[in-house]
Formats: sequence, structure tokens, C-alpha cells
Amino acid sequence: MIPIAELIGKIRRKGLRGVLRVLRERFVYRHWELLTLERSLDAPLPKRLSAERWGRARIGRESLPKLEKYFSHYLPAAREFLDKGMHGEMFTDADGNAVGILWVTDRDYYDDQLYHCWVRLPPGCLYQFAGEVAMPCRGVGLPLLGLRLACEDGPRLFGCHAIRSLVDARNLPALTTHIRLGFREVGEVTHAYRLFRYFHFSRACAYPSPRFLHLRKQGRRRIAPPE
Repeated sequence: MIPIAELIGKIRRKGLRGVLRVLRERFVYRHWELLTLERSLDAPLPKRLSAERWGRARIGRESLPKLEKYFSHYLPAAREFLDKGMHGEMFTDADGNAVGILWVTDRDYYDDQLYHCWVRLPPGCLYQFAGEVAMPCRGVGLPLLGLRLACEDGPRLFGCHAIRSLVDARNLPALTTHIRLGFREVGEVTHAYRLFRYFHFSRACAYPSPRFLHLRKQGRRRIAPPE
């Protein structure tokens, strides 16, 4: 349960209605609207891209200690991904600490971490099911480097020509980042539901026209990240 002091602080920041919504979503009912976004791995990347500042390593059991500084919360999931044979990569700083991580698969994927739904992939497509950048390193172009990594490894390791990602429609920062990186809506949405924290079900359906064209227009103006 939420401690009383923390609850009072939330009421002051969000108001009573906002706190009741958070409590409902945490303990009673939660609905996610997950948009499927796709990008061709053959599409050109922005030219302003430099990887000289960062190291790169495959995520394996021997490299898990590199996650401890910025991604200690991620270690249980990382071990589970490795048990399932998933492919993970990391970018590291000068001290060898992971500052960016990326996980992909070329098989249909069941998300048992949060959404508890299936992601079905068409032939020749990768799925980016997890990725994160450490807070001190955000805004320096690491998502773009991760995409370049997928463009290089997708065809070479998996024989894939496209990459997909599932993004919560309420997560505008994530949607904006994907659009700037060249991802486009494919007209598919997965509705995932959770009841009383333990009961999960989902349904997938199509929608006829893009819903976030305004983010695409913004992305054209600011596609080049800082070096």
C-alpha cells in the first residue's frame, strides 16, 4: 500500500482526482492502448551521428555487472531475457557502465513483464521489445545509435528488413522519439487490460488512418540529434 505521507504528497501535486485515477490504475483497472510502429532498416539515417564517445557490448551474463550503476532495477528482467535467448546490446561510458540498452527478437513475442499480450511479427521483421537510456545521458543521440545498431545487425544476424516497436499512446515522449527516428504507424493497435493487478487480457484491432501526423511534422524539423 501507499504510505500516508506519500499519499498526501501526491494529493498536493496531482489533486484528489489525479490521485484517485492513479490508485484505480494501480489496484483496480488499467487499460493500455499500444500502437504498432515500424521502420524500414534500409531507410537512411540522419548524418549527424557519432559513436566515438561510447563503447558497445553484447549483453550476456558476464556483462550484467555493467548494468548495476544505472539499470540495477533492470537486472531481473535482463536475466530472464537471457534465459529466453533474446538479443541485447548496450552502449557504455568511459568507465564501462551501461548508459543505453536495447533488446530485440525476430520471433513472435509474449510480453510477460507488463502488458501480458502477444506481439505477432510478419516475416523479415525485428521487434524492439525493450530499450532505455540512463537519465544523465538522455538527449545526446543514444536512441539513434541504437537504431543504427539495429540497421547493421538486423540484416546481418537475422535477415530482417524492418523493425517494429509497441508504444503506449499516452507516452508522448516515446512516440515523439520513435517518429523522429523514422518509425511510422502501421494501423494496428493492441488494447491491453489489467484487473485487480492479477487478471490480464488483450485484443488487437486495426485503425484506418494515422493518429500522430503532427508528431511526424515536428520530427522533420528536429530530426538531427546533438552529437
